[in-house]
Amino acid sequence: MTTPEYDARSAGQRWKGPSFVGFLLLAPAVWAMCPPQFIEQLVDPAFAAATTSLKGVVKSVDGSLSSILSNESQRLTSAIAVLTKQKALVANQLATANHNVAQVTAAGLNTLAQNERIAKARFDYGGEFGQGYAPCVVTATRQAITDRAAAVHQDLPTRIQSEIQAAPGHYGDPLEAQQQQLKDHEPFCTADQAASGLCKMGTATSSGGQSLAGADLSVATLFTPSMENESLYKAKTGFINNVVGLPDGPLPTGASADRASVAAYELAKARKDAIMSPALVALESIKLDYSGISTAEGGSDLPLATYYDNEVKRYGGNAPESAKWASVLTAQNERGLLVELLKIKALDLSMQGQTYRSDERMEAMLASLVANAVRQSSALSQSRAVQQQSERAAVMQQVK
Repeated sequence: MTTPEYDARSAGQRWKGPSFVGFLLLAPAVWAMCPPQFIEQLVDPAFAAATTSLKGVVKSVDGSLSSILSNESQRLTSAIAVLTKQKALVANQLATANHNVAQVTAAGLNTLAQNERIAKARFDYGGEFGQGYAPCVVTATRQAITDRAAAVHQDLPTRIQSEIQAAPGHYGDPLEAQQQQLKDHEPFCTADQAASGLCKMGTATSSGGQSLAGADLSVATLFTPSMENESLYKAKTGFINNVVGLPDGPLPTGASADRASVAAYELAKARKDAIMSPALVALESIKLDYSGISTAEGGSDLPLATYYDNEVKRYGGNAPESAKWASVLTAQNERGLLVELLKIKALDLSMQGQTYRSDERMEAMLASLVANAVRQSSALSQSRAVQQQSERAAVMQQVK
């Protein structure tokens, strides 16, 4: 093996190579640690000027950006506020519109429901469909009939005592009573009576202008409707007084008024009044039923018989109102027809009540006639027994 020979040149080159590399690696560190002074003197002013310029540009850019951002922020805030107000206004308008629509809808539905209720109520309870003929008029008339009947019945005893001269319990001078009856008869004097000198020709006339001569002597006068302030009413009172006759004389006074005779007279008077009372009540009741009188319950009104007559004519078909009543019934529903039938039945019951009162008066008069016949039969039997006793006593005296 050959040992290389030492080469001083190559050895020197080998040393220079690594040294140069090492120098290059250490040069920056050395430069940084010990920079050249001439570079700082050149760089520092330029760096300071560049820094100042850069700061000015940055500050200018920052101010410009801040101004732009502030303006844009204000514009954005204003835009958001305007948008918010617009949305609030639109929402308020929508709410108001919805509220108005809801109110209009509710009002419309309420009106429709009310109209339906009104139509149903009118159909069920109205006079045109479901309440019969003229419900207000008929109800008022029926109430007037009820009130009038009660008032007439209540005033009946007072009228008997004040208008009839020979009323039960009355005593009076027969001659004076007769003169009063003749005086009351003068307005109703007939031509025959005037010719005979009994009275002067009568001047009383009815409300229609017809002469009432002889009206106080005819029973038909009692059944003729009239008002209390008319002459026909006086003729009715005169007829009752003419039928009943004169009052009984006053009670005995003075020496002839012994207790036994007065008691007997009062007993006979009471018996006579008991027998006459049913007839007086019947006559006065007929007169008041056909007369419009002033009662304690109120002023004068139509006669009770006139109310009944008008109601019956409406349903009987012989009155102008009957055609209207029939035309109304054609539009009535089932309820209306039942209501009208009930009205007719109610009128029928009321008239039956009047008939029952009349029958009661007739029964009372028949009872008084029977009592009078029994009393007369008893008196006749007693007189015959007394006569027979007298005859027997006379025969016994003749025998002796």
